[in-house]
Amino acid sequence: MIELPFDVWWKIFEILPPDARAQFRTVNRLFLEIARRVQYRNLVIDGYGKRTKRLLKSINLFSLGYHVQSLHIQPWAVSNVPSSKTYRGPGGRVSSVFDHVHSFFDSDYPTRKAEALVGKRMRKQIQLVKETAKTLGFVQEYSVEWNVDRPYHPEFFTAFLSLVDVSPFGRTLTKLSLKVPTDRLVCLASVDLPALEQLDIQLVTMSLSERYINDCFDNFAVFVNNLYDTLRSLSISSTHISLNLNLYRLFYLLGDFPHLHSLGLTIPYDGAHLSSLNSLQSFIQKHGRTLQEIKLLCNRSAARTRPNDPCAKYWIQRTITDIFTFGNLSNICSLELALRPLRSELTPFLNVLASVANQLESLVLTDDALTPDEVERVVAVLTCKISAGANGGVVEYSHLRHLAIRLQYLCLFTVDLIASKLRLLHSLKLTFSDVRLHHYDEAQLSYAYAYSEILRLFYAELTTRWYSEWKLSSLAISECPYRFEWGKDMEIAFTKCIPTLVSFKVFSVTS
Repeated sequence: MIELPFDVWWKIFEILPPDARAQFRTVNRLFLEIARRVQYRNLVIDGYGKRTKRLLKSINLFSLGYHVQSLHIQPWAVSNVPSSKTYRGPGGRVSSVFDHVHSFFDSDYPTRKAEALVGKRMRKQIQLVKETAKTLGFVQEYSVEWNVDRPYHPEFFTAFLSLVDVSPFGRTLTKLSLKVPTDRLVCLASVDLPALEQLDIQLVTMSLSERYINDCFDNFAVFVNNLYDTLRSLSISSTHISLNLNLYRLFYLLGDFPHLHSLGLTIPYDGAHLSSLNSLQSFIQKHGRTLQEIKLLCNRSAARTRPNDPCAKYWIQRTITDIFTFGNLSNICSLELALRPLRSELTPFLNVLASVANQLESLVLTDDALTPDEVERVVAVLTCKISAGANGGVVEYSHLRHLAIRLQYLCLFTVDLIASKLRLLHSLKLTFSDVRLHHYDEAQLSYAYAYSEILRLFYAELTTRWYSEWKLSSLAISECPYRFEWGKDMEIAFTKCIPTLVSFKVFSVTS
């Protein structure tokens, strides 16, 4: 057998299909160990079929829990239909007759029997998951995800949230991601996770009252505040199906976290889930000296159950303006912002970018598509000017290493601009749905050429460029939304004009 380092074999096994790994694992002990690590490192439990039962029992039987580093659970619905074995044989037929007779005298009997069957099955399934969890001593990432489109059993969420308290991986857990019914979060109040660094919470309150939600926050805040010594990243999000959610109280209850480096908040774009920005702004400002990354993003609008402030839709603009004006955010090096409301004035965002341009390394602007002129304004505030020395010249430079923006269309002007002004950029992600040769007289061009001809001319013109001073190594562009496939041609053209480019990807746009 060829003698290769362990890490090389590991990489080989990672790309092998499951069937091939199963064959190689019988070769020797080394291959068996690598195959088990690859197979069990990410454990997903999203149902309770034969495959899941066999998997969990094998982990328990062969003591394979120490391979698991990531655990993801998505609770499932439990059937109330008896299995085919229930009424087999003489005993089954007697039981069937008994059920029919009992139902004749008691109309609620079938319902109670079905509920009892569901309860019995749930206890059995929870027990197997708990027994497996007790063998997982090295899990670093744990997530519980609720599919809101399916019916759910609260007992599952209570049991799976308690796993971090009763299982040994509670001591090793560094990342916890939860999307659970908000009323289940109270189970975490007494939980202690001494190594947790990253907490991602997606709040789903449905039609719970605001008072009840606030009571849940009282308990949940106790859990979060107990992470005082370790928490480095906090992400909170909510969706449009949370009707009476008000995050003001949650941020009011949260304490100080001396090691907090990253904060993310995603709520409906109309700001309906924040009755006031005061507690959010105060929370950001008191962590101004440690925060390195801020993400303020949006999703679809929520149904309103109370009158909404007309200015609430400007919540991102108002938040960043206040915190960067009155706060001391000297360590911010990464910003991810939704440009909302759509087609609103960019000046508040540009003022913020200008204030941190000399320290910003990563910038992501989402939602609104920028024109070439708006891209030029963004790039202008990101570019600093310094004296070149005794000759009195001026040199433009930018610290930015990563940029992701949405464009109304891609044109050569935009590519030239970014290449010349952001020369130290390492990675660039562009989302667009159209390609044009220039950023002027577009109506005439669209009539003069077929779209395929415009693309051909764009590729031909781009390949005449040579961005020798651009340090770009990774470029990602969105796929064409029309019947044209531009990925391969784009890759060829960009690879020819960017000598440092080593990675080119085409991604799909989901929204």
